[in-house]
Amino acid sequence: MEKENLLRRITNRIRPFLELEDIITVVTAEVRSLLETDRVMIYKFHADDSGQVIAESIYENRLPSLLGLNFPADDIPLQSREMFIKSRVRSVVNVDAREIGQSPQHNLETGAIISEDILYRALDPCHVEYLTAMGVKSSVVAPIIYQDALWGLLVSHHSQARDLAEYELEAIQIVVEQLPIAIAQSNLLTQARAKAEQEAILNTIGTLLHSLPTIVLQPPLESAVNAFNGVGGRLCIRHNAFDSENSSFKSLSECLIPGSDCFQLYTCGEQPIIPAPSKYPLLEQYSVWQEHYQSGEYEVWAISDIYENPNLRNIQVAFKPTKIRSILMIPLHYHQQLVGYLSIFRNELDTETLWAGKFDPDSRQIYPRLSFEIWQESKKAQPQKWTEEEITLATEISNHFASSIQQYELYQQVQTFNENLEKKVHQRTLELKKTAEQQQAVFGVINKIRESLEIDTIFQTTTKEVCQLIKADRVSVYKFNADWGGQFVGDFEAASLKWSNDTKLGINTIWNDTYLQETQGGRYRNHETFAVNDIYKMGFTPCHVDNLEQFQIHAFVLAPIFIGKKLWGLLCTYQHSSPRQWQETEVSFISQIASQLGVAIQQAELLVKTQHQAEQLTQTLHELQSTQTQLIQTEKMSSLGQLVAGVAHEINNPVNFISGNLVHLNEYAEDLLSMLNLYQQEFPEPSVEILERAEELDLDFLTEDLPKTLSSMKIGVDRIRQIVLSLRNFSRLDESEMKEVNIHDGIDSTLLILQHRLKAKPESPGIQIIKEYGNLPLVECYAGQLNQVFMNVLSNAIDALESYKTFKSENSEPGKITICTSIGEINEKVQSAVIHISDNGKGIPEAELARIFDPFFTTKPVGKGTGLGLSISYQIVVEKHGGIFKCDSQTNVGTKFWIEIPIFHTT
Repeated sequence: MEKENLLRRITNRIRPFLELEDIITVVTAEVRSLLETDRVMIYKFHADDSGQVIAESIYENRLPSLLGLNFPADDIPLQSREMFIKSRVRSVVNVDAREIGQSPQHNLETGAIISEDILYRALDPCHVEYLTAMGVKSSVVAPIIYQDALWGLLVSHHSQARDLAEYELEAIQIVVEQLPIAIAQSNLLTQARAKAEQEAILNTIGTLLHSLPTIVLQPPLESAVNAFNGVGGRLCIRHNAFDSENSSFKSLSECLIPGSDCFQLYTCGEQPIIPAPSKYPLLEQYSVWQEHYQSGEYEVWAISDIYENPNLRNIQVAFKPTKIRSILMIPLHYHQQLVGYLSIFRNELDTETLWAGKFDPDSRQIYPRLSFEIWQESKKAQPQKWTEEEITLATEISNHFASSIQQYELYQQVQTFNENLEKKVHQRTLELKKTAEQQQAVFGVINKIRESLEIDTIFQTTTKEVCQLIKADRVSVYKFNADWGGQFVGDFEAASLKWSNDTKLGINTIWNDTYLQETQGGRYRNHETFAVNDIYKMGFTPCHVDNLEQFQIHAFVLAPIFIGKKLWGLLCTYQHSSPRQWQETEVSFISQIASQLGVAIQQAELLVKTQHQAEQLTQTLHELQSTQTQLIQTEKMSSLGQLVAGVAHEINNPVNFISGNLVHLNEYAEDLLSMLNLYQQEFPEPSVEILERAEELDLDFLTEDLPKTLSSMKIGVDRIRQIVLSLRNFSRLDESEMKEVNIHDGIDSTLLILQHRLKAKPESPGIQIIKEYGNLPLVECYAGQLNQVFMNVLSNAIDALESYKTFKSENSEPGKITICTSIGEINEKVQSAVIHISDNGKGIPEAELARIFDPFFTTKPVGKGTGLGLSISYQIVVEKHGGIFKCDSQTNVGTKFWIEIPIFHTT
């Protein structure tokens, strides 16, 4: 119970605290209260195995305070530390009895948990002297293990000899097992605070770097120095390093060459002092930095002591006049390119350590310590080491600075571009003024070319406009043929008195140039425009000159015409009267018109091709619509046939059951009635109760009506069986091929399905069916599809009568549908079956009658029809059966459909 109370009390005391100092203060007080000893303290090990008392609880100053004092590593031998770790041993010392007891928690060899009594042995004399000098007569030491390492010790000292009870040792063990949890919580809190502090620093620096209208780097440099508790810092970056001619930046090494002005330096706080006569006036210009980062690995270089690194010998002289001893060199880079350095400086420190007694670290003390008086050890000019957290923070800060510098450099680049652009814009403005009229002329010609898509008109417009605008003697269009010869397909000649117009050039003139044929288009394949000012000064061959003289050509410009990537021809501009100095703007104008002419020719050819394709597509569309409508209707009727066949099958089974049992039920009723009659004869005077029951049931009526009821049921069942047979005849799912069928059965089945629409309703009168069947033989046909035709025609007749008769007076003639069948002849005396279906409805107007069989055409209101029924029916009768399907109609008289198909089909 005491152990549980102790654990509960310590847990409740620890839980409100997250700071380690508060937790261990509570623990020492609670343990001292439990053990009732003079001093309980927590001793924490340092990385060098020395340690420090970090918490303490003393009873009435019976023992001196050791809080904050350090103890050398030799005070706790290595063997003892190993036992603390491996076996979790607890040590109990009694100085008066000269004995030490050890209680291990784990087996030293196997690591298994054990439970043994305290094992005592003789206490070493040096240990006795050590504790006696501290004023301690009895002690208890328990290891504090955190993450499988010896974190510290829980120590209890008493100025008097005392025995340790077993429950006290177990309670101490409970405490040291709870402490690692508290240590972990405190570490997490510390890490969270450090993370939050880092985030705050990064946010501050990021805000300073990125939120200003212009890039200002001095404030973020000062914030970075403060973040590392530095005494100074430097920011050296590239500046105005963009080479506009090569569109690239100079490297940082090039910028830092002495005498260069393409870098910028910002400083903050204490700085190194470069000696006056120096080759490198800046710290960043020393080669040590370039050599360190020449591998391309731009990691933070944490230098704890510049005087211990031989590579820094050249710059040590600059730091001698200062107290700077530590440097954090942060490379700034993006896209694997070094753009600057951020340097943080820290001064050397003077350290003071409080030891529990004088200790010589250079040689082990031969004798036990006799005095624990406080001794203050002072060290001068000590470096400050950079922690992993600080290096991580430096990496994040580097990213922010590099991103900001990238923006700065891009801004410089844009500024340079803008300056160059202003010069080019001014120069270009002058050029544009000169070419404005030419461009207007180009646009005017292009607009006129685009007014027509007829190719001859395009040639006429182009040659005429170009000839008049540049005042040439002739402009022609030359088209290549398959062997790279060709002929002129367009031509315009300006009227001129300066030369004889008999030049033989014109439309359909063939000109097969051997150069063009041998080179398959020559220079013009490379989109080159060829301008000749004087044919006699170009060094042409005599043969070529003779050919040009034949057509009186003295100067010319030839521009290629391309359709896509294919060389189609040439736009030819000729001067017949004399040589001519072609201007660059004129050559450019002719070249632009040639390019636009190629587009126009392509559009004209595409138009012709498109018109041809449109005709083909229109025909294909009609075929597709026809096929689509047939597929839709076929699928719909197939689904309807399956539904009808399924319903007929499901109805047929129970109807057969009822029909079969009605015979027996009739016999049973006759037997019962005869038996009842016999009883009445044998017992003519029944009891009062039987008489009352007979009167209540109206026995005489029941005896008379029961046979009638059974007879009516038999008639109803027969009627249902007849309907089922009609439904099966209509669906004919088993007749996908041509078979001989009774046409009248198909018509009757269809009428039976439509029976509900023929009866009178409140909103419309009934429709009368008149059958005038002839003597038809069995007809070879697709029965299911033919039934589909009957269904479409009869449904349309009913729709017409319902909409027409509703608006007529009550005394008008009732709606009628007349069905006539007979034998006829079609296709050269081929015997046929003729079916006429007519109604006395409103009729179809003559304008609509011509389109009655077109797909998707309907005379019904929106939502009442699809316009597919009669189109499908026409295909079934005419295309499937090789028959005749036509319609005659008169307004306010009625409509008549003529269906005729061969009785027999020959393959």
